[in-house]
Amino acid sequence: MDSGNLIAFLKKFSFGRLIACGITLRVVIAIVDGVFGLEINELENFNIYIFIIALIYTIFWMFNKSYSDDEYED
Repeated sequence: MDSGNLIAFLKKFSFGRLIACGITLRVVIAIVDGVFGLEINELENFNIYIFIIALIYTIFWMFNKSYSDDEYED
């Protein structure tokens, strides 16, 4: 992978979406955990699981065809 491909990848990657997705997941899990008493937050690697799920969602969002900027280029 040359530097051009890496720069194009990073331009398309959304750190804001990653952070927002992580926060949203934490809030939803806290609500579900509070309602049902599952004690999900007590898992050893809870933060890592949240980060991985948010990262996977962000990467899938990057390669979504409806988001692609290629169709607007002349």
